[in-house]
Amino acid sequence: MKKYLIITAAIVLAAVIYFAPKKSSKQPVVQKHKHNHGFNEEEFLATAKKSLQFDDIAKVESFDKDIAKSQMLSAYDSAASVFDKAKRPDVAAFYFERKATKEKTETNYLNAAYRFFDGFKMAKDSTTLNHFVERAIYNYEKVLEINPNNLNAKTDLGICYAEGSANPMKGITMLREVVTTNPKHENAQLNLGFLSVKSGQYDKAQERFDKVLEINPARLDVYIFKAQTFYQSGNKEKAIEYFEKFKQYSNDNELIAEVDRFIKDIKAGK
Repeated sequence: MKKYLIITAAIVLAAVIYFAPKKSSKQPVVQKHKHNHGFNEEEFLATAKKSLQFDDIAKVESFDKDIAKSQMLSAYDSAASVFDKAKRPDVAAFYFERKATKEKTETNYLNAAYRFFDGFKMAKDSTTLNHFVERAIYNYEKVLEINPNNLNAKTDLGICYAEGSANPMKGITMLREVVTTNPKHENAQLNLGFLSVKSGQYDKAQERFDKVLEINPARLDVYIFKAQTFYQSGNKEKAIEYFEKFKQYSNDNELIAEVDRFIKDIKAGK
């Protein structure tokens, strides 16, 4: 059903925005990395640079020269900031990762990891996705080696394993460990809810979403997640109830209009 797809797209967008890390990145632009899945970092970076505005290309080329000549650490940050401003965290990631190989700090690995996580969410093909998941996992693991108590990093690492690896149970276990340590970790609870929906465990998903609302009553999108989950499990009355709750609290007129159309379709038996 077309309207169902529209609402689903809105939900996916909300989830992606929420998961998207606070800007950060990974690896040195001067070294070349060979990976089995065929991703060529240097070609990726070269193509990305060409897509910049003329002035920004000149800036990045200047920073690259500083890196090549003196390995100036501030040049990694400066080059990454150009790509951040161009809304290309997937490119900035490589500069931060490469900085982290020179200065092995939690902050540098976290900056890389966040941006590779963004790149994983932005990936348009399996080769790119595999590479960014791999690099995100590597950098988040480095963060946790330095600071095992960084639950935000552990949550994102769990998502990477659960959504982008051949070992999803490892990711689910990590997310469960996060909420065991801190039951009020909103992002971990939310993602466990999404993973429960994905596996058809709708009751468990509802429990997770309820916990998110307990933690943060302002997370209005969770009413839509709950409504969608009830709809998928065949409980149309509850689905309508939670769509109506979303409408009651939300100021997003565009999404409210989509929800209204979806409620109409549910009532019409479509």
